Amino acid sequence: MEKVIPQLNLLSISNIIIKNRKHIAMISLIGLVIGLIISFLITPKYEAYTVFYTPANNSISKSVLGESNLEDFMEFGSEEQTDQVLEMLQADELKDKVIQKFNLRAHYDIKADEKYPQTKVREQLASNTKINRTDYLAIKIAVKDEDPKMAAAIANYISFALDSMRTLMQQARAKQAFDILDFQYQKKQKQVDSILAQLSSIRAQGVFDYEAQSEVLSEAIIKAETQLKAEEARLKVYDAYRKDLPDTTYIKAKGRLEAARATLKSLQPTVSTFSKLSGKYLDYEAVYEKEKEALTNLQLRYENAEVDLKKSAAQKFIVDKASVPEKSTYPNKLLVMLSIGLSAFLLACLGFLAKENSN
Repeated sequence: MEKVIPQLNLLSISNIIIKNRKHIAMISLIGLVIGLIISFLITPKYEAYTVFYTPANNSISKSVLGESNLEDFMEFGSEEQTDQVLEMLQADELKDKVIQKFNLRAHYDIKADEKYPQTKVREQLASNTKINRTDYLAIKIAVKDEDPKMAAAIANYISFALDSMRTLMQQARAKQAFDILDFQYQKKQKQVDSILAQLSSIRAQGVFDYEAQSEVLSEAIIKAETQLKAEEARLKVYDAYRKDLPDTTYIKAKGRLEAARATLKSLQPTVSTFSKLSGKYLDYEAVYEKEKEALTNLQLRYENAEVDLKKSAAQKFIVDKASVPEKSTYPNKLLVMLSIGLSAFLLACLGFLAKENSN
């Protein structure tokens, strides 16, 4: 005949627990005592934390030297930029800086001859570090350690190393921009200098101000030609009446004619040179003004790029700087004791239920 296995229900379970309540209570009490002992045996850890906002990734030259009244420079980073910083905080490069700075391999008692020592120390640091974004887009870095001073020092150094890392990344990018602008600026400067040299050569030959010289030379050549024609006409009249005129009058008229002819002849090389070179002068001058304006714009961008390369600003707005904690946060003795006590209670109940069910 088959043995009938009794069906357990809430009432029967309650009856079994009540029936064995003394034993269950004793086991639970023992569990609480063991939990209390274990909570005191666990090495306590202290938690220190720092809270900061990340600034917007704006160019220093644009934010400071621009006309925005430092609004961009003081702006907090967006949600996307905050997430980028959180990603950087998980980088192995940053972890390795912290490990090297505080010699965490020795601090965590990880031997160099162990298998994967660097991975182990990184994992230990990660388990002791909690990085998260707050509800208001700030970043909180919390570090636990057996040494409260070490916990505070590591938390503050992580934010410092982040600052340095972001600055180096931005300056590496700024260096590329600066090198490009430096090449273009030097190239444009040579072009402007070449054009200026051509203008200087033309100026040395007598063309240095087209408008002013054109006006003066036109006036002078017209005056000289008019004077020459007047003297020639006067001399013709004197020739017709020469026998009635004193010799001195005729001689002076010829002298004035020669003087007018000489004046016109002396102006002709200057006018010829001016006519020959004025076209080139105007072309070079137009190109020079255009290239000089382009050089000025390049120079401004070059100087801004130099500022971005050589100057840096803090990559965070500190809200709370990590301080040395006075109380340990791990383990929570009450939680450990209750957890083990509850576990002992549940195991005792299951044990007696299994015993009753097997009878």
